[in-house]
Amino acid sequence: MYFIVKYLVLGCLATVSFGLTHAQSYPNRSIKLVVPWPAGGTTDAAGRILAQRLSDQMGVQVIVDNKAGAAGTIGAESVARSVADGYTLLLASAETHAIAPNLRLKLSYDPLKDFVAISPFAINPFALVSKPGFAANSVQDLINQIKAQPDKFTYSSAGLGSASQIGMETLQSLAGTRLLHVPFQGQAPALTSLIAGQTDFQMLPAGSATELRKAGKVKVYAVSTKNRFFDMPDVPTLTEAGYSSMNFANWFGIVAPANTPGVVAHRLETEMTQLIKSSDALMAFQRIGLDVFPLTNATEFQRFIESEHSRWGVVIRNAKIQSE
Repeated sequence: MYFIVKYLVLGCLATVSFGLTHAQSYPNRSIKLVVPWPAGGTTDAAGRILAQRLSDQMGVQVIVDNKAGAAGTIGAESVARSVADGYTLLLASAETHAIAPNLRLKLSYDPLKDFVAISPFAINPFALVSKPGFAANSVQDLINQIKAQPDKFTYSSAGLGSASQIGMETLQSLAGTRLLHVPFQGQAPALTSLIAGQTDFQMLPAGSATELRKAGKVKVYAVSTKNRFFDMPDVPTLTEAGYSSMNFANWFGIVAPANTPGVVAHRLETEMTQLIKSSDALMAFQRIGLDVFPLTNATEFQRFIESEHSRWGVVIRNAKIQSE
């Protein structure tokens, strides 16, 4: 019995020693940040800002790996199945961790069990926009025109189950309109179709809408959050336009595969905290139309993901949104 206990103790000590050694040497090679959307969109831009600053802080290269498809779920699945050593991370969002699990009948990962929360870092509000030259000059004018000609007009989105789709479908449910949905594989091609006049409307990230509005490439009617967007203070909210329950924004955060060593997860959380506190990071994110997420620890982030999973489930069911 003595020998059994002895070897069990030695085994435990060896495991702890390995974990400490791994933590002390982490990171000693490049880290892959999987962005589950194509290059060119807001999520990709946020991921590249994050990767560059983490590279500078941690002394190793953080490489963005775009794994697009199925509204972010292909990239999320790839990370869920990766080795849990801290060298493969996911840029998670409401799409991968709250919307897709409530929208898709079959999902190849569990957003609450297959990942460990590290830290949120940005908030991405949306704006209701139209192609250039559309005749409406206010939200209500736009809604009236759509109601007068149901199924005539179209809206583009970043894909089935994307935040841009859910945002528009939520508004349609509240307004009683009928638009034809044209999904694309990512924000960039969806936006190209809108600017070219091939589609009529879009829920576009507000930061992108700001610059396109200045260039005369889109018309902006309202933003999707309760408060006006910092870079378009003259644009009303959908709440102000009469849709008081419309409080919609995407969020971005970092998660790692489940069973990632706690010491490694803590190191990543510490690095993210330092990054979020940086005024340079705030300015960099605001330049692409994002607000920095309020400082939140990993435990609070996990609770937030769980609450978002529940909240978006209610939104999707109430709006009767279905995966096409």
